[in-house]
Amino acid sequence: MRAKTKWQTEVYYLDSCNCAWGCPCQFNTRPTHGNCEGVSGIHIIKGKYGSIKLDRLNLAWIASFPGPIHEGHGKASYYVDDSASEEQFEALSKIITGEAGGGPFAIYRSVLETSQQPKRARITFQEKGIRSQVKVAEDDKIIVAAAQLEPMRNPVTGKIHRAIIELPTGFESNKLETSSLKNMFADDGFLNFEYAGTYGSIQHAKWKGP
Repeated sequence: MRAKTKWQTEVYYLDSCNCAWGCPCQFNTRPTHGNCEGVSGIHIIKGKYGSIKLDRLNLAWIASFPGPIHEGHGKASYYVDDSASEEQFEALSKIITGEAGGGPFAIYRSVLETSQQPKRARITFQEKGIRSQVKVAEDDKIIVAAAQLEPMRNPVTGKIHRAIIELPTGFESNKLETSSLKNMFADDGFLNFEYAGTYGSIQHAKWKGP
């Protein structure tokens, strides 16, 4: 059997879902509403797959699970930066689908029942801490997914409320700065949902594999 190619990335990872602030899944308990739906964006600060450089490229994925993620039966759509070369597209497709092994997506791969093949898209990722956002557009015009973070606020004073989750053995990252969601939606012909005021986070992570 041919050995898998080694890869590594340093990324900003924007995560969002339909759970309440903080997301109970981060604490190994059931999703707020029983199911899990979300949009996530990735900006690669620097990275490589074998000898292929992946610096400054973006990725996004949309997922939906009927129950807790670990119980499986998930569906997913994947998107790769349309500015990627052919070899970069192939490398990033293997990483985000989990085929390359390692990183969080190898775990997500194990709980998916069906998924779309990765597609090229114009992915705009703006890293602004708890105001970060990601947009995914096909054909440069039709936005098929987006997520925009905004600060959580104290319900009494209206002041910004900050919370950081530390997970020493977290598989996405060890530290998440959590937020609320100004908006998040997906409508790509395969998955369709829309939420606001739910869970979001921004993470600075390092992933590698296999």
